[in-house]
Amino acid sequence: MSKPLKAQVEAILAEVQPLLGLHGGAIELVDITEAGEVMLRFKGACVGCAAADVTLEYGLKELIMLKCEDITDVLAVNDEPVTHQAPAIPFSHAQHS
Repeated sequence: MSKPLKAQVEAILAEVQPLLGLHGGAIELVDITEAGEVMLRFKGACVGCAAADVTLEYGLKELIMLKCEDITDVLAVNDEPVTHQAPAIPFSHAQHS
């Protein structure tokens, strides 16, 4: 038996939290609508970060929709004010192949 949808999404977010945390960012699940839309909120350094939209569209959305077939879309609810400049991730944190 598979996990409830909310638990599946939260497990996926737990996988990516360490990556976002490298530069002081985070993500939280706000809601999953009846239409299957996942509503996420960027937190910390992700708020106002130029890469947040790319992270959402080509990272989180693809990953969540690949692993959870009942999800129809993944959207950001960015209602926190930008109070900082998001720092860059140092090259020393990049994975080497």
